[in-house]
Amino acid sequence: MLSLTIRAIGKLPEDWMRQGVDMYVDRLKPLAKIGLIELPEGHKGASKPDVNKTKKTEGESLLKGLPPDALVVALDETGRSLSTQEFTAKLDEWSPDGSRALFFLIGGSWGLDKDVLKRADAVISLGKMTLPHGLARLVLLEQLYRANMIKAGRTYHK
Repeated sequence: MLSLTIRAIGKLPEDWMRQGVDMYVDRLKPLAKIGLIELPEGHKGASKPDVNKTKKTEGESLLKGLPPDALVVALDETGRSLSTQEFTAKLDEWSPDGSRALFFLIGGSWGLDKDVLKRADAVISLGKMTLPHGLARLVLLEQLYRANMIKAGRTYHK
């Protein structure tokens, strides 16, 4: 069974986002081992946070404790945009037999630190439009669910 972990900066700000994330996590459970880790924002309530310092702090948090053999996928606006079919194929490529743990990293409001992008085995984008990090989490989970349904040969979309 495929092991998927999403490590994301910040808590979801809206109830509807939390409900959507919970729904897709529940839907994914029979198809994959799914974990969701929310990490604190790096600015700790500063009125005028230092963007680079914040990204560095958040980046360290995202990378801390990652297994050395994990495949890391960073979500970033500079990444490659994939169709659903391409994303499904990438999941198979990244962990053909399901034994390699996949970690998806989502930064905070200012994006990902350069060290996270250097560590990433792949950098993907969810599209050309900028999404709030909470919404990016929900879209990623929906695409993970859709891809796993396709891999399982089950119908999800019309």
